[in-house]
This record gives sequence, C-alpha cells and structure tokens, in this order.
Amino acid sequence: MTGPTPVARLHQILSAAGVALTPEQLADVLWLAGRLPARAGSEPAGVQAESEALPPPRTPAAPAPLPSYGSAHPTPQGTDLYAAAGPAVAGTAALPVLVRSQRALPAARSFTRALRPLRRHRPTPGGAEIDESATADLVAETGLFDLVLRPATERWLDVSLVVDDGPSMDLWRELSSELEELLSRSGVFRRVRSYGLDTRHPDGPRLHDRPFGAGQAALAPRSVCPADGRGVVLVLSDAVGAGWRNGRMDPLLARWARSCGTAVLQPLPQRMWPGTGLRAESMLVRAGRAGAANSGWQVAHPLLPPELAPFDGLPLPVLEFSPAAVSSWAGLVARGGEATLPVAQLTGEGVAPAPSPAAVVGDMRSRLLHFRAAASPEAYRLAGHLAGVRPLTLPVMRLVQRAVLGGRRSPAELAEVLLGGLLRRAPAPEAGHTVRYDFRPGLRELLLESLPAREVLGTAALVTRLLHGGDGGGGRQLPALRSDTAGSAALPPGANAFAGADTPLLQHFGPAGGPPGGGEPADDAPLEELPFGRLAELDPTLAALVRGERWQGAVELGELVLERLLTELGPDHPTVLGGRFDLAEWIGQGGAPQTALRLCRELLADLTGRLGTERGRLMVLRAKVAHWTGRSDDWAAAVAAYRELLPDQEGLLGPEHPDCLVTRHQIAFWTGAGSGDPEATLELYLDLLPRQERFLGPQHPETFRTRANIASWTGQSGQVAESLQLWQALLPELREVLEPEDLLIVITEAEIGHWSAVAGDPESALRLIPAVVPRLTEAFGAHHASAYLHRRRIAHWTGVQGDTVGALGLLRELLADVGRALPPENPAFLGVRAEYAFWTVRTGDRTAGLQLLRDLLPELDAILGPDHQDTRWVRETAEQLDAAEVVEGEAGA
Repeated sequence: MTGPTPVARLHQILSAAGVALTPEQLADVLWLAGRLPARAGSEPAGVQAESEALPPPRTPAAPAPLPSYGSAHPTPQGTDLYAAAGPAVAGTAALPVLVRSQRALPAARSFTRALRPLRRHRPTPGGAEIDESATADLVAETGLFDLVLRPATERWLDVSLVVDDGPSMDLWRELSSELEELLSRSGVFRRVRSYGLDTRHPDGPRLHDRPFGAGQAALAPRSVCPADGRGVVLVLSDAVGAGWRNGRMDPLLARWARSCGTAVLQPLPQRMWPGTGLRAESMLVRAGRAGAANSGWQVAHPLLPPELAPFDGLPLPVLEFSPAAVSSWAGLVARGGEATLPVAQLTGEGVAPAPSPAAVVGDMRSRLLHFRAAASPEAYRLAGHLAGVRPLTLPVMRLVQRAVLGGRRSPAELAEVLLGGLLRRAPAPEAGHTVRYDFRPGLRELLLESLPAREVLGTAALVTRLLHGGDGGGGRQLPALRSDTAGSAALPPGANAFAGADTPLLQHFGPAGGPPGGGEPADDAPLEELPFGRLAELDPTLAALVRGERWQGAVELGELVLERLLTELGPDHPTVLGGRFDLAEWIGQGGAPQTALRLCRELLADLTGRLGTERGRLMVLRAKVAHWTGRSDDWAAAVAAYRELLPDQEGLLGPEHPDCLVTRHQIAFWTGAGSGDPEATLELYLDLLPRQERFLGPQHPETFRTRANIASWTGQSGQVAESLQLWQALLPELREVLEPEDLLIVITEAEIGHWSAVAGDPESALRLIPAVVPRLTEAFGAHHASAYLHRRRIAHWTGVQGDTVGALGLLRELLADVGRALPPENPAFLGVRAEYAFWTVRTGDRTAGLQLLRDLLPELDAILGPDHQDTRWVRETAEQLDAAEVVEGEAGA
C-alpha cells in the first residue's frame, strides 16, 4: 500500500500547524511558490523552509524578531498573552506572536456612502478623450475608420486631510491612517493629500507634509487649498491641544474657510466637546451654491431671531465622527441648500483663550475622585479593568474596551481615560515599536480596589473569549508576547496578561466560569492538607526534570500529568489542587512570574471560599502570591501583601516560626527594593537579625544574608566606615561555613571593594567588583537588578579614577540594556539615567548633562517622591550646576 502523495503530505503538515487550506487554496499556493523570484543570497528552497520552522536564534545582544504578518496563525496557541511594547528582550519566558485587533474605523462602508454626494465630475479644461460608442457607430455607419472625441472629465473636488498630531491624538493615529486610505479608495475625489499639523509650536501652528512625522520642514498654509478652489479641507483633531485653547488655530482655520469648504472632524463624542478648545453650537447653515467656501455661507440660529443670536464670524462645521454627520455636511457642500450642523464661530484674528480644565491637585486618591466625578460610569469601569493589564498599548486597550463594554463601540470611554489624567506616556520607543502607557504611580492600586477582585481577574478571560469568537476586529494584527518557558524573549517586568490561557488545561481553571466543579465538595477536611510540592512524585521523569531545574520540560510534562489527574479525580480533589500550585511554581521559576502570579491568585480565590482565610495551606499560598507579586516588579504591592499576611501567620504559627521569619525578611527586602528609604529598611533587618540568631542559629545561611543586608543598608544610610567594618567582619565567617564558590562570598568581596572605594580607595572597587558580574549573570540572568547595580558601580568608579569617557561609554551600554528590560518607572532605570547625566556633565558637556538632569527630576518626584535619596541627589546636583553657571556668567561679565 503506497503512502500519501507529497501534496497530501504537505496538506497534513499545514493542517497540523493550524493552517487549514482548501484544495483550491493549496493549488494557488503551489502555483505561486513556483513563480515567485528567489531573493538574492537566499538559501536553497529546502534549507530555507527548514530554517524558518525553527524559533528565532537566542542572541542576547539583539531583540528577538517578531514574525512576519503572513506567518501569524488566526489565534495564537499557548497560555497568556501580553502586550509587546518596544523591542523584545532576549530571555526564556515568551514567544512573539500576532493577534487579531479591532479596526479603528469599523464603519468604513457607511463613511464611503456618506461621501457619495461629493462624487461628481467636471470637464477637464482643454482635455479630450475617445468616445468609444460614437466611434463604433461612425465606423459601422460610414465605414470610415476615424476617432470621435468628447470633452474629458475628472473628479470634481480635491480633499486635504489635515491631522492634528499632538500627544492626545495618539489614540486616533490608526484612525487617521484608515481615514486617509478610505478617502483614497472611495473614488470620490480628484486628489487626496494628507498633512500633519503641529499645534504646540511656540511660533504658532505648523503644517508639515506627513502626520506624526518628527523633524519635518514646515509647509505654507496656502498649499492645503487648491488654486482653483475645487477642494475641501477636513481637519481631524480632538481640539484639546494648546493651540486650540489659546486661539492660535483660529487665523489658520479662517484662511482655509475663506478659500474652500472646511470642516473639523471631531473623534470625541459631543458630550465631551465642552472640555475641548473648540466649542460648537447647532446652527442652520445655508449655502447659495455647490462647492462654496465657508465664507459664502449664511448662518442663523434655528430658533432664535438674529438680534438675539447673532453670528458675525466665519462658520466652521464641527462634525462628530459618524456617517450621519459626514453625510449632512457632504450634502450641503455638493448641492448647496440648507442643513443643520454644529458650527464654531471664527473671527480670523484669534479668540480669547478657552478655559482650561481645572487642574487636579493633591494626591492620587484626589485625582481618582476627580476623574470619577467627571467621567462616565463606563469609562470608570474600563479604567478599573485596564489597571489589571500591563503594559498598556492602544491596540490592547481597544481590545479590553470591546471585551468589557461590549459591541462595536466608539473609543469615547477610552478617550475619557486617556484624557482624564490617569495615564502617562512612556518615553518614546524605538522606531517601529508601539507607544506604551502606564498609570501614574499609585493609581493602579487605587483602581484595582474599585472593582471586585474576581471581576478584575476575569478581564483576560473576557478578551480571550472575544479573540476566540472571531470578533477581535479582523482588520489589523498587533504584536504580542505569549508566555512560554521555551520562548526566545522575556516578558516585560511587572506585566499582567491582557488575554488568558487558551490551553484546555489552564483554561479549565480560569476565573470566568466560577469555582471549579460547580459547587462545594462534600467534605473539605482533606483540603487542609493540600499536597503542595508532590506533583513531581507522580512521574519519575517529571521528578528528574524538577530536580535538574529544567523548567520548560517540567511545565510541559506537568500539564500532561495534571490533565490526566483532572480527568481521573476531578477538579476538587486535593491532588489536583496541589498540582495547580506546583505547576504555577514551575512556570514562575521558568521565567514567567506574571503567569505564576495569575495562577496562584486564581487558586487562592478558589480555595478561600472553601477553607476560610486562616488555614495553614492558604498561608503558604498567600505567601506565594506575595512572592510572585514582588518578582513581577510590583514591589509596593508585595510589601502590602506580606504585611497583611504576617499577623495571620503569627496568630496561627507563632511569632518565631520559620515561615514568619521568612515573611519578615521579605517585607524588609521588598521595602528596600521599592521605597529607597535606607533607614526604614535597615530598621527592619535589625529587628529580624536577633530573631534569626535565636531560632535559626548565628551561622544559618538566612542569618548570614540578613547580616549582609544590614551591612549594605548601613552604608546606604551614610555610615560608610561602619558598613565596611561589617562587611570585613562577615567575610571570614562566610569562608569558614560556606563553600568557596558560594555566591554570597563573591558578593561580599565585591561589596568590600565598593565600600572601600566610597571610603577613599577606588582601586579596590575596580579590582574586586568585575569578578561578580559574570557570576550574577550566570546565576540570575543578564537582566537581573544586581547585575545592573554592579555594572553601574564599575562605570562609576571608572569615572572617579579619571576615565570619564570610558565611564560614559559603559553607562551608555548599560542604559540601552536597562531600557529594554525594565519599565521606565523602575528605580534601577532611573538611577542609571541619573548616573549617565552626571558623567555627561563630567565629560565636559555641561549643557546636555544639565538638561538630562532637569528632564529626569519631575519623573523622580512623581515616582520615587521628593525625599528619595536619588531625587535629592539629582536635585542638589542640578542646583549646583545652575549655581556654577550663574557664577561663571557673572565672572565673564
């Protein structure tokens, strides 16, 4: 019996890969494959096909490439999906994928129909074209082979799309692109041209030849309207920029309104217009002829007489971004006559500044209360769900909005969130990467308190159902990261998934369906002794993978073992519940702490209703939730979770139980990582040390770690000599008890070098610190905070030794690595930026360095607080440089 033909075999392979083709489609693919030209320098066809099936190379020096759009599956297979904001960082926790996203202009056909009144033809001056029908008749009737010409025609109007490309218009960037495409493909206009408009320029609004393009030459405003007057101008803007509020846009708009038909397309809904800089009122507009400029219109109030409602300026229609509004305006331009439109009044000479929204002062809670009072209930609910997703990009926010609020909604609620002062834009990404947003410090936690935890946990499940239902939009694809311990990229620090697990096993335990099993178990007593850490014992191969810390294989095989247990025992069995804990632990150890955190939270929510809040197993699970919260770089939340856990632990286990000591250590550790308050952190470690010495012993590894932390935070509190003495006293004890290659010994040697340098011996730092970086990289990975800290120290002491150029070069490399791996609000990232600014000054470029410090100071104030040591150092350094400039200026005078 013969095997399948090569074509049938190819069809089987494609189907197994998730690419289902009909026989006709497969035939088209094979026909096209044989006719496409080979790329220069490409491999032979067979070699290329095999290489493209492999994952991207794992090169830490460069980000893993995203797949081409043609290689994306309709729905990514795997576990959690995270927004890809910026270049991918090499790691082992994620794979780049593409996800269907919603189009920004869903009603494209309706908009095309709304523009049809403008689809008219006019004779081309001096032009002629062949009349095919008349020519055929002439030949048939007379036998003369001659051409019959008729006057040529062309489309009646040009259209100029002027896009306000201010920061608030980022939400509408894709909308502007799709609108330009729609205008070009509609067949309505003679020519379609698009322009960018900078309303923030200090010299007044500036026109350039491409929306959202930086550094372009300014164009003359007269280039927008065609010389023959046969054109219309559509200005796409939300009218919240400074140019709309201070009246500087008025003369520019009036100039266009006198030359051709001009209107503003306002993407915000009318209920939000009072908060913008362009106020419009519904008016009765009369146009005496088709194609008349706005200056030829007559405007009157639809109800009041002219003496009570005078209209003395130029009319400017302000159109809500809907087919109905566009259709009314297009009919008025195309046919003349009357129409009722929202109209703003232009004087042509500038207007009095529009009142700006009241400034929000006070703390983040006051800001949130102000937003809640001003925003719609839907916008406030959306903000709460967005707080459960990180990082945030506009395509992801649109998916969350559609999944949470339902329907093909306009982005009005999302616009309220973006314009409501809750979010801030991350620093500009590299070219080709998506803009990233994040909530202002403290607001995320307050918003998460405003929604039930179960509802926030269900956000990812809602988006997952939207994507699986084929209703993600279909018109676009957005880059994302899929959690996978075998991946070639790392998940963003502190990330929370926007779509949940879609593997059958993990989807079964999702929060959307309520407690597993559909009810309470008959007897909950066995749940008190949940077998945490026992799943590996059920399979020898799995046990070997866990012992060898081969987490990728452990996760893959663990899912299979747990799925079998789920089928045999049911979801409420203690072995299955304990297995869920183990699987989350392996996923976190494999480099995906965010996914581990989500799984632990879901398991905790399932078990709390069964066991209450004070059972021993729940204490373990709560501690693990706090642990993975900290590992996800949400340090303040980790401290809060551990502080909430500690009293319950001490009440159940006693204050000196080892678990309570671990919790105290974690509180101190994450306090130091997040607060930057060395005195408070030192006090926590000093309180912990006698407890450890009494119940663990003075030579226990945990006791040694606490002593090391005390030495470190003593130095950071300003006690340099005392810190150096503590480190020097600790080193011989470590060498006596620990193995020579123990990492704590190497770190202690490096710390002795650093604090010796602080005390006046920088050569010790450059002799001892470099040895620790490769060890830390090997143990924790290249992007661990400790590796960054010691690299920063090497650069610092290199500069102190006199090699300022070398220090700046080391910091430039470090800044690039930190910027790819850490979020912009991370204290380590901010510290490296401060160090880079400092050594920029020391290399002689005082102006650039001082500007870097000034740009950094507001971020430090907002993120770390004005009393943080890094904030104080940057402020004092900037003040000293400012004072030095004044003194030098006075001396020069």
